[in-house]
Amino acid sequence: MKYRIGPWVQRISAASLLVLAATPSWSEEVASQGTKQGTLWVAPADWFVYLVIFIVLIGTLLAMALLRAALTLSSWSLADALSEEVEVTAMEKDAAGASKVVLDASGKPLMITELRASSSRMVALMGMIAILLMFLGFGAFALFVFAKTGSMPESIEQVVNYLLAGLTLFAPYVVNKFSSIFESLAPKKS
Repeated sequence: MKYRIGPWVQRISAASLLVLAATPSWSEEVASQGTKQGTLWVAPADWFVYLVIFIVLIGTLLAMALLRAALTLSSWSLADALSEEVEVTAMEKDAAGASKVVLDASGKPLMITELRASSSRMVALMGMIAILLMFLGFGAFALFVFAKTGSMPESIEQVVNYLLAGLTLFAPYVVNKFSSIFESLAPKKS
């Protein structure tokens, strides 16, 4: 599949560059309408604004599709990525089917490390996807306003604050990581 996607990416990129290169520059028009404060912003044609926003959004989606295609061809697993190593007591089944603890040579329960599902990593993944989609949405509107007015929207600071507040979705993951760091620094109980 990766060989089928490559030529399409090249064709889309080439077509996009041709369209952008063939679009006339607005700098001459802007320079002729200069004022004492500098040059005036002359908004490009609506079709060009929509084309740029379309290219940005499609390019982002295409990059995610290429990443997904590359991951499906590898041995990478989302389940493994969302799991974390934990120490658990080794158990085995006896002849009757009952579970019993495996003991080491000193008679203590044998501890093994295995991957277990992590809810904090799952919350972090869902939060990252939500923030990515909001970032793309607000980015598309910011691109549109910038293209039409020549400056970023006045309310962009509120959007930045909103997106930063959305980072609290990662709090469980961060707390879990800090607790594991401090846990490794604590003296071991024997």
